[in-house]
Amino acid sequence: MQWSKQSLETPPHYGLIEDRTTALAPIPSTPVWADGGVRRGNSLASYLEIPFMHKRLIVICALLGAILGWVAILVWPRSYESQAKLIVRVGRESVALDPTATTSATLMLQKTQEDEVISALEILGSRHVAEVVATKLGPSAIINGTLPNEGGPSAESPNPLVALAKGGVDLLGEVLLKVGIKDEISDQEFAVMRLQSTLSIYSPKKSTVIAIEATSKTPEMAQAIVDCVTETFMEEHMKASRTNGSLAFFETQTDDAQRQLNELVDARAKYMQERELVSIEAGRELLQQRTTGLDRDLVVAGGELEQAKSEIEDLVDKVAGTDDEIVASKLEGSDSTWSGMRQQIYELELTEQSLAANHTDTHPKLKQIRKQLVGAREILAKLDSARVDESTTPNPVKIALHQELQRQETRVVGLNSMIATKSAQKDELQKQIDKLLEDERVLIQIDRNIRVKETSLQMMLGKLEEARVIEGLQQQKISNIHIFQPAALVERASRPNKKVLAAGFLFFGLLSGFALSFIRQGASPSLRTSEDIENVLGYPVVSNIPAFSRMDSPRLKEQNLYRQKCQALIAEILLSRRQPNQNRGRSVGIIGIDPGAGASTLAANLAVASGVDCRLKTVLVDADARERSISRLFGLNGTPGLIELIGGDASHDECLQRAKNAPIDLVASAADTCEGFLAAGPLEITQALRAYLEDCDLLIVDLPAASQPDQAVALAQHLDCVLVVVESEKTHGDAAERFIRRLSESDTKVVGVVLNKTRNYLPTWVRRFVAPQD
Repeated sequence: MQWSKQSLETPPHYGLIEDRTTALAPIPSTPVWADGGVRRGNSLASYLEIPFMHKRLIVICALLGAILGWVAILVWPRSYESQAKLIVRVGRESVALDPTATTSATLMLQKTQEDEVISALEILGSRHVAEVVATKLGPSAIINGTLPNEGGPSAESPNPLVALAKGGVDLLGEVLLKVGIKDEISDQEFAVMRLQSTLSIYSPKKSTVIAIEATSKTPEMAQAIVDCVTETFMEEHMKASRTNGSLAFFETQTDDAQRQLNELVDARAKYMQERELVSIEAGRELLQQRTTGLDRDLVVAGGELEQAKSEIEDLVDKVAGTDDEIVASKLEGSDSTWSGMRQQIYELELTEQSLAANHTDTHPKLKQIRKQLVGAREILAKLDSARVDESTTPNPVKIALHQELQRQETRVVGLNSMIATKSAQKDELQKQIDKLLEDERVLIQIDRNIRVKETSLQMMLGKLEEARVIEGLQQQKISNIHIFQPAALVERASRPNKKVLAAGFLFFGLLSGFALSFIRQGASPSLRTSEDIENVLGYPVVSNIPAFSRMDSPRLKEQNLYRQKCQALIAEILLSRRQPNQNRGRSVGIIGIDPGAGASTLAANLAVASGVDCRLKTVLVDADARERSISRLFGLNGTPGLIELIGGDASHDECLQRAKNAPIDLVASAADTCEGFLAAGPLEITQALRAYLEDCDLLIVDLPAASQPDQAVALAQHLDCVLVVVESEKTHGDAAERFIRRLSESDTKVVGVVLNKTRNYLPTWVRRFVAPQD
């Protein structure tokens, strides 16, 4: 790389970089790689970059997929489809039962059109329909996919690839048959299997339409299959909607019911003739009238008998209570006894009044007089005041009562005789009623049997008519299934679907490209992202330097970006831990894992940034005697360098050169005439550089690549700190891991890892969303 004049010129003024308040995170004593097992970066941006990194591979895979799709379209065997559509209407099959199903007690069934559609689909998908169709069209036609009267496209223009594939399939089938894996089946069975696989029968949701689709090698064969399946289904549906032999069954049952009814009618007429019955109702009415009259007479006679008996009892009582004689004449006069008693009572009353006036009520004499007065009054009450003289004669009332009593007794005898006669008549009439009831019972049973037979006859006549109608519908092929779209002849091949096939192969190509890109990136041993380095090496990435499109003449924007990266690295170096007893200078080694990683370019830019931007006294040493990149970059190959210094051929001042366009001092690797390499050990090199370290702030040593067999590589272990440069996508993780392990074992202070020449494959608009911090 040729350092441009513009990049090495000292700008008019640069302020010091902003001090950082936080130091680097302490490096773990045991790095991540010591755990064993390499972990890759897992950020979203790193995964999204992979397809953009390998876009050529993805495009090539997509083109190959498109080419394979075109070839597949050319060689793919053509298949043709034919479709027929049936509609299930509301018909006799939907709203009625078979006549044989309603000849006995039945349960109301809720039959919907959905049930009928499902039943129709089951019939269409049955093996029986497939067998009938295979028999009608012929097994060979089903297997070959062409009708016997057509040659088919394969016969007219045979495809070599198809013929070769068919021959391979036949050979494979023979091998499988011989080893016992495949069973030998007949052409009929194979035709049925092939037919069931090529048929597609379905009904759209919430619809009574049934679609029948068939696929075959020719459109004519597909149409023939659909036609034959539709015809066979209509025949089977008509058979399923009726019961075989129902018409003859109902004819026989109707004749039997008619004969039994005639026999019952004849038996009834004969019975009435034998019993001399005209009408049960007339006989019942006559007997009812006679029975009513007898009952009425018995009730009247019974009432009169009870009345007569009551009158006799009354007459007997009256006769007993009537005197035999009565007074003929009566003479009345006063009674002397009564008069005397009355006079005595009057005297006692006067005495009581006299004593009461003079004495109290408790006076004994007054009490005695009152007691006598009470007794006298009682005797007087029992006596009649008058006296009667009577003359008697026989009582005429009692004589009349005796006469009436005799008449009623005679009437009772007559009524008893009449009741006995009426009862006998009623018993005879009851026998006649019982006989009539028995005849009526027999006739009712006969009439009931006649009505049963008449009902059965009417039912059989109705079922016979239904069976006759069903038989007529069957003969005329009338059904509730309507073929509104017969099998169509579609000349355009249904398979392969060219668009789908092309899109599928293109998608497969893209998917393969993506898969290969991820596999390729996952299997890549190189380090690409900061996550890869931190996961594999266990050290932080202190700077991420992008790859510039024009490294020989970078643009101003790129120069500024590189300068900013270098300023940040100077800050990392200055903030790193100093060695004990270290007064002023600090040494840092810049070493790349592989040659060409950009370590020399980074060392040169760090030295310029240190001297120009940070105002540090900086010495840049070219310790890479093989490449001598720093010497060529600053034009120092004509002056003595590090080899001459260590060999004692030049002093420190002779080897120290001042850069022309930057405030830094330079030590070349060797003069142009020196073709040797550094033969001294790292301790000798360190001792030779210690004089420069005492007079500068920062000593930057450009070390050879870690993969080169150079003694100067071991110098990194004797410097204050080291910056490891990893080239993105080229430095292998194993090599970097081994080098970092050796540095860690030697207690070398590693400031961090610089990821150089990184590339951003993501478009700007994508990176803005997934990695806005970048």
